[in-house]
Amino acid sequence: MNNLLIGSLMCGASCFGWMGLFYFSNHLLTCYFRAKKWNISMHHTMNMSEAIVSSIQVHLASLAEAPKCLAGRVNSYLRRRTLLVLHHVVVVTVLMPVLIYRNGIGDFFVGCFYCVELSGPFTNMRVVLSRLGLKASRWYTVNGILMIITFALCRVAIFPYMYFAYGAQYGLDIFQVMKKIPLHCNLGSLLVLLPQIHWLRLMVLGAFKISRGATLTEADEKID
Repeated sequence: MNNLLIGSLMCGASCFGWMGLFYFSNHLLTCYFRAKKWNISMHHTMNMSEAIVSSIQVHLASLAEAPKCLAGRVNSYLRRRTLLVLHHVVVVTVLMPVLIYRNGIGDFFVGCFYCVELSGPFTNMRVVLSRLGLKASRWYTVNGILMIITFALCRVAIFPYMYFAYGAQYGLDIFQVMKKIPLHCNLGSLLVLLPQIHWLRLMVLGAFKISRGATLTEADEKID
């Protein structure tokens, strides 16, 4: 009976805590977007809030022993996921406004930016296969190859391609293109590209490790 009571209390407390974090994140994001006068829909804001809660849950599940206090958990998350946090902060505060508030121009670049998500199914499938204990399977190897190819094309090569394609349309080389387009577009592209190069490097190193007959650890599989 005591175990049932304790379990019920813990379940209730966790539900209250996670839902509280969700609504708190949603409130902060809503106020921020409203202050910036960005026309972000309620559905997109709630999706961002859900991603914040979900990412923290995945992080805590990967720890051998989660810090007991909230401050310790937040600090641990920021230290272990610094690059991932910075990446998504840049996406929300820099890239998203550029994609939305562009006065009806730049459809080509917007389409290219959306292509970066084509690698998502393969990066997610790697985690699924790992959790199912299929790291040594052929499916894991094939998925890894497809993941690296799509990631390299859609998240790294897509950036120089955008510049070359834009330059080809107007007869400019890549350096002239960099001077022609707004500075914040160059900086935004660079800030998004740099972590993609880092994650692609980790993927390639992991592939070499597998080719030598080794098995990837959970730490090796993380690209953040």
